[in-house]
Amino acid sequence: MTPDTLYRLAPPLIALQFAAFGWRVNREINLGDSGRATWIPIPDVLNIMSLLATVICLIVVPIATDSYFWLSRVVLGAGYVLIAFHPFTMAAHYRLWSRDGRNKYVTAGKDYPYATGEELVSSSLSIILAVLAATYIGTH
Repeated sequence: MTPDTLYRLAPPLIALQFAAFGWRVNREINLGDSGRATWIPIPDVLNIMSLLATVICLIVVPIATDSYFWLSRVVLGAGYVLIAFHPFTMAAHYRLWSRDGRNKYVTAGKDYPYATGEELVSSSLSIILAVLAATYIGTH
């Protein structure tokens, strides 16, 4: 992979990560304004960490050192895997994959949990696949 390819692939990834984070911030502001609890769910924590790693390894380090490292390729691959899983994991956070949906908590008289079981499975799968992709890219 050439530095030019990395240079072309980094901005779309950063834009996608910013868009996902911006959507979350907008949603949490609206929830906070209505008096409900706010938090940053697991998929967004992963997205923020990936965004920081992407900016550092694909923007800051190449500017400071005038070269791309294997780490830049690894972070780029893992970042794309994580952002690809982000909508599915967010859907799992809102229990869109289950029949009962979020009504499961309302009918049980409970507040919404920080993380649902489906979200933990999807997050774990996205992390595992991102690590596998990063390992493959790092060794080839």
